[in-house]
Amino acid sequence: MKVDPVILDRVLNSPIGNAILDQLSQVIHTPSQKANRQALRSALVLSANVDKQMTLVEIMQNYPTSAVEVDGERLESAYRQLARLQGNLRDLLGF
Repeated sequence: MKVDPVILDRVLNSPIGNAILDQLSQVIHTPSQKANRQALRSALVLSANVDKQMTLVEIMQNYPTSAVEVDGERLESAYRQLARLQGNLRDLLGF
């Protein structure tokens, strides 16, 4: 999905962004279940910085730990949440 990395960073560092990250980190997380919000935020922003797009593969590659766990059963739900976030950002910012 396409996303502006600067806007993404601002949103993810807001209270709403923290809530979204907490939900998403139930699907994509560290094996230890620690610092999930920070790790996911970093992976998302780094992925968007490359080409103003994010893919699941990029997010996993940019995850700041040597291992990342993905709950496959909840993955589709996480994708829908990210797509909603993208749509909400467009609506809010008039893109």
